[in-house]
Amino acid sequence: MVIHLVTFRWKEDVTPGAVAGLCDELAAFRRQVGCLVDYHFGPDLGLRQGNADFGVMAVVGTPAEVSEYLDHPAHKELFTRVIAPMCESRTAVQIEAPGQEWPAAEAG
Repeated sequence: MVIHLVTFRWKEDVTPGAVAGLCDELAAFRRQVGCLVDYHFGPDLGLRQGNADFGVMAVVGTPAEVSEYLDHPAHKELFTRVIAPMCESRTAVQIEAPGQEWPAAEAG
């Protein structure tokens, strides 16, 4: 399995209401993408200084499904309509889920 992690820093004018609206949108979006094994999101808890404002963790079964998730029309639409207007910066990484190995042809 692959874990796709993304963090966002919001523009200064983003309100708590806008973030709550995004959470509603993400909850609905989750049901539209069949390749998702697990999906979590939410605002930073504020436990450490310097953290991003919001995070999303999407878990898919194979490396190929990362593209299926990211290129899904519902994902692109949600990003363009809701996230991009709020977003100051975005950082992402994909990591292998612990204990999961793929055949050499799929890795990488």
